[in-house]
Amino acid sequence: MRERIVAAQARQFVILVGEEKLVPRLGAHGKLPVEVVPFALPLCERRLRDMGCPATAFRHNGEFFVSDNGNHILDCTIGPLEDPAGLERDILAIPGVVDTGLSWRWPLRS
Repeated sequence: MRERIVAAQARQFVILVGEEKLVPRLGAHGKLPVEVVPFALPLCERRLRDMGCPATAFRHNGEFFVSDNGNHILDCTIGPLEDPAGLERDILAIPGVVDTGLSWRWPLRS
């Protein structure tokens, strides 16, 4: 979320990507992070599972990881995506979801 806010405000925005991020199709790594507000964690886990994207809370040292925004991260199990825009739209429609790890919709300008 913060990265998209910075990108929207920047006159110039440069993204550096390491080779480990390159995939032939979005979802090929099998994992999609989804940021959710803590109160909605059980609801989001259930809805994601019902969508065919089983999710587990990302933990650090045995504790729920807390993002810069004070939220939790769910790691969803996915496969190569046929319709990334549709999946993201469906995930963002879940109450409590803040953002997803899909980056195609960043507000980039030339």
